[in-house]
Amino acid sequence: MNDEGKNILSDIPGACGFSNGAHGPNDSACPVTRYRSEFVPSRLIDEARSGWFPRGIRHCLGCELCSPGPGVSFPSCADDLVLEGGHREGYIPRAFGGALDAVWSLQIAGNSRQKRLDWITNDIQITNENESGKVALFVGCAPYYDALLADEIGFRATDESRAAVEMLNSVGVSPVVLPDEVCCGGDRIHAGDRDGFIALGTRNRDLLKERGVKTIVTTCDDCRYTLGNRYPGRIPGWDFKVIRLADYLVERGGRLAFMPTEQVVAIQPPDRYSDPNSVESIRKILTKIPNLITKELEPGLPSTFGSWGQFDAISKRLETDYLKAAECTLAESVLVPGTRMLVRLMEGRRPGSWEETSIKIKGFYGFLAEWHTVALEFTGA
Repeated sequence: MNDEGKNILSDIPGACGFSNGAHGPNDSACPVTRYRSEFVPSRLIDEARSGWFPRGIRHCLGCELCSPGPGVSFPSCADDLVLEGGHREGYIPRAFGGALDAVWSLQIAGNSRQKRLDWITNDIQITNENESGKVALFVGCAPYYDALLADEIGFRATDESRAAVEMLNSVGVSPVVLPDEVCCGGDRIHAGDRDGFIALGTRNRDLLKERGVKTIVTTCDDCRYTLGNRYPGRIPGWDFKVIRLADYLVERGGRLAFMPTEQVVAIQPPDRYSDPNSVESIRKILTKIPNLITKELEPGLPSTFGSWGQFDAISKRLETDYLKAAECTLAESVLVPGTRMLVRLMEGRRPGSWEETSIKIKGFYGFLAEWHTVALEFTGA
């Protein structure tokens, strides 16, 4: 690495709010540190200050649990370090043996039409392809998860997308769903692929603006984080409101009511990544289901397990402990509001995995759709 490159890396911590002697990350709150003794956020920042690329930085999940406050973000620092110095390392994490990387490459090239709307059925309504709309549902890589994993895990990620459209319809919204939407590009950051990330983000920006979209609703926390936190400042002209579907349903109000069910379910507690307000929205919606009992997992668990390139034995342990924490609530099911996190947990439930856990894993929006009925006015309160 040349001196110029070293100087750039040393400047990044300060730009992310970590000035010398102030605003250090809270290492004890980092879930990764519990499993990787070599991963200590403050030490990784010190390495960057010395001008050397901190090789372990890619293990950051982006959960923000260690970040001390607004305007000071360790995940933002990690993103900048990987984009600036990661490509020099010569290591690129691959997802599914490179299968998703091939998809992203084709999306970036944009030479062929995607077939990604087969999950849309006649009982749900989206905005016609030749019409504009102010609200879009960002589906992300769900159609490709179906192709890669549905037969193995017995679950289709687009079931959550369909349930999301049903919920939006129930509050009077027929969302824009882009037939040629591309990956948000979050995994490209972990790969140090700045050009790929910018290309994907620019493509999404152009497609959304062509349809007149102002608000983007997501069912995936990883997509929401990338669209809401990583795009601003990196994708020119990115001025969309990005919101989790649960928040949007409460914000919008409308005809949303449910049939009773005597179940006990567990939900994710608030962290900086999932946003405490989002968890409050989930609480509010679930209180509308008569007789339902809701439990919460212990605090300090991340609401993401990171990129597919971080899929290894350590992340498996993190996922296992997440499910054990859900079991400790004595709930029948754990409701997962993030699509990729849901797919990751489902993938681990294949035969031979998670022998120590028995709690059912359900998508939050699929659960809502299962018990949803149009009967009463939902005020969001």
